[in-house]
Amino acid sequence: MAAGISRIRLPLVLAAIIGMVASGGATLGTGKDLDPNSDADWLGVIAGDDAGSETELAAEMAELFASHPPFRVVPVPGDSGLKNISRLLNDPHIDAGFVSTDVLTDAKTQSSFANLSDKLQVVARLCPQEVHVLARADINSLADLAGKEVNFGPAGGSSAVTATILFRALNIEVEPVALDGRAAIEQLTQGAIAASVVVGAKPMPMVAGIPANQGLHLLPIAFGGGLDAIYLPTGFDHDDYPNLIEMETEIPSVATGLVLLAAASKDDPGHADRVAQLVDTLFSRFGELKKDGRHPKWREINLAASLPGWTRTPAAEAWLAQHPNEDARKGVQAKIEAGAAQSNLPVGQNQRDVLFKQYIEWQRAKGH
Repeated sequence: MAAGISRIRLPLVLAAIIGMVASGGATLGTGKDLDPNSDADWLGVIAGDDAGSETELAAEMAELFASHPPFRVVPVPGDSGLKNISRLLNDPHIDAGFVSTDVLTDAKTQSSFANLSDKLQVVARLCPQEVHVLARADINSLADLAGKEVNFGPAGGSSAVTATILFRALNIEVEPVALDGRAAIEQLTQGAIAASVVVGAKPMPMVAGIPANQGLHLLPIAFGGGLDAIYLPTGFDHDDYPNLIEMETEIPSVATGLVLLAAASKDDPGHADRVAQLVDTLFSRFGELKKDGRHPKWREINLAASLPGWTRTPAAEAWLAQHPNEDARKGVQAKIEAGAAQSNLPVGQNQRDVLFKQYIEWQRAKGH
């Protein structure tokens, strides 16, 4: 291992480190302070909350490093939003992180972090994340939510940003509340709120775990009405959420994106080497994440996909240049992921129509 990678030793009890790093308030000492007998260096990856699909993806990604004792990836709880961006830029214990593409293009983000595209770089553009709108049985459409309390999630998080964009685009005024996902489901079942917006890669365990007799269901989100310029069309069916959706029924929805980012530079000479090690292992062993038993969203990721307006980390750029044929799915999907959604650049109607047709063809080819 390059000498620059070494930073802090990872103790045998991972939970202790995760708790200290997640709190943001603890100052971690040298490796000897933590565990003089451990020879494993570590890299912090900030993800989502404990119920988020980002956390599951981060944990599975970390497993790639479990058999390589000199290096460990430690998933850290986050919000896939403004908190993650701040920690990526300012926390010496965080080298990479998951961020929603909605958050990256949101005006509030851009005003809070000047020149953000110069400060963060893309490790990999990840999977689409579906927008779930859970509602009580008496709510049949998004329009029915007008004037009612709807959970957007904690302020600054990916769900809150997406929910704000969604209802603004549809010109539906609701009363936002800021609960975490599990608390929102409890409030829904008690009738205290009308709906909750949850953004995450399907199937989300938190949503899949809702019993069939709870009186909750997923609302349809029609692709169009201004959403076609922002999101990708998608949907849910019985296989995704058997407790909530009947057989041979599909509920339309839309999807935003998810990206794994790293700071372009940090006041830490080992940062670039740690990110390079992350890229080399993740990209070289990416096929392992597509196997049965892993989150199905890994199979929708194309490592060659870019994010318009953003640059890749030098390590990712170099790896892709050295392995031009590693990912066979560079046709339709790469074009869609590169330009259909979350771009800072204007997309003409003709281009959107072509991308939409390509997306449908790709979905059909995958058997969706």
